[in-house]
Amino acid sequence: MEGGPPGKRRRGPPASKRERESSSHSTPEHSEEAEWFDDIVDQSDSEDGGFGGFAVKRPQMTTTDQAESQQLERYFEKQYHGRSSERRESIEDDWDAPQTGFKASDLLKGHKALLMGVQSFMIGLPMLMASGILVWGGDNLATSMEGTNGAIVNIVMVFIAICMATIALIQMVACAVNQSLRERQIARDEADIPLLGWSESLRVGSKVFSEALLTFLLVWTIEVAGLWLLAGGAPSLEMPSLDPDNVSLGTVLYGLGLFGSIFVMLGMIPYTIEATIKSS
Repeated sequence: MEGGPPGKRRRGPPASKRERESSSHSTPEHSEEAEWFDDIVDQSDSEDGGFGGFAVKRPQMTTTDQAESQQLERYFEKQYHGRSSERRESIEDDWDAPQTGFKASDLLKGHKALLMGVQSFMIGLPMLMASGILVWGGDNLATSMEGTNGAIVNIVMVFIAICMATIALIQMVACAVNQSLRERQIARDEADIPLLGWSESLRVGSKVFSEALLTFLLVWTIEVAGLWLLAGGAPSLEMPSLDPDNVSLGTVLYGLGLFGSIFVMLGMIPYTIEATIKSS
């Protein structure tokens, strides 16, 4: 290697570094020649000299640093804490609900119910028509096939029709809630909420119905089981004859399934409203 006898490998720093005075004895005039770690490492001899005899110097905050930190603290307090308090006050302003009263001019607002009814009917019309076709087709198949097979096909098609009618109901409620939210946002001069189209409302309705599908299947299974026991075979979906003096297991199951179906159908309205608000 260069700088030494051939065949011998030199170890350690260069000769210029070894011959230089220790950095601990350097004067301020020679600070540019000091080692790079002089600013952060204290090499003074001490009993508890830290790890390996080195002790890290403690940073000292000057008056300039203290002034800058105080200015930053005041800046962040003004920018963020002030805004958070203003935001809290704006939210609390809406906590006082206005008192609802009746005015004579409110009598002229009833026509909106008719308009919204027509609008809702037009939104749910395709699914309602499909539901009606399934009920009509199930009744014709039950009449033509006769026996257990016809009754089972009729039950399946009627329950599919009920599912489609429920999705149509969800579409109506979701579109009404979505339109109300949009009008409220426009009145407050805030960002508009896009209106739901028919395909989008169908997607929302299918999603909400799928979330309650297991519950529907449970109550409908209980109801069909009760009808099966009361009819002694495949039921025809007609109102069975119930004997109040002799309450059988079929009567109990039919009652549980019937009331469970009613409660689930009623619960779909507020559930749809909640889901629509979250998605909007």
